[in-house]
Amino acid sequence: MQHTGVPGNSYEQYRVWGSYVTPLYAVLSWLLNWSFWYLAFHLIGGNALACSLFGAAGFWAIGVRTFNYEGHAKGKDKQREGIDFSINDKSINQLWPGIVAGEWHNNHHLFPKSARSGFRPHQVDLAWYYIKLMHKMGAVTDYRDDKKRFYEQYHNPYLISKREADNIS
Repeated sequence: MQHTGVPGNSYEQYRVWGSYVTPLYAVLSWLLNWSFWYLAFHLIGGNALACSLFGAAGFWAIGVRTFNYEGHAKGKDKQREGIDFSINDKSINQLWPGIVAGEWHNNHHLFPKSARSGFRPHQVDLAWYYIKLMHKMGAVTDYRDDKKRFYEQYHNPYLISKREADNIS
């Protein structure tokens, strides 16, 4: 973190404060940052613009934080065999975020650079359909689709091992 210019705590200070920086530094830097941006937005478009942008940023920050917290099962182990293949991070595939945001979170952890994260037939991926439409129209020239790799590396080996286990028992 030295490259950021943020003065970090020593290990002893970290144990006292529970954070990388002291609370005073965190609060002062936050106040200065927000004051600067409020003033800039206020000068551009008045109080309405400044409050609208800050409200939208707050809504987005809380939404993304909540989304990621839920996408990792609130820190609990809720992964399901045969559905969630990225097993080291507690991420889970959820129906609602998968459908509305195209974010099958566990699949995303397996292939974070893939434009598609809904690999299985029931995993509706509206964001992927939009990307494909934009590609057909020429607005998107290049994308990555790891559906085939998902089946080769995770899903098909799982089915084979399950069949073999069923034949043994």
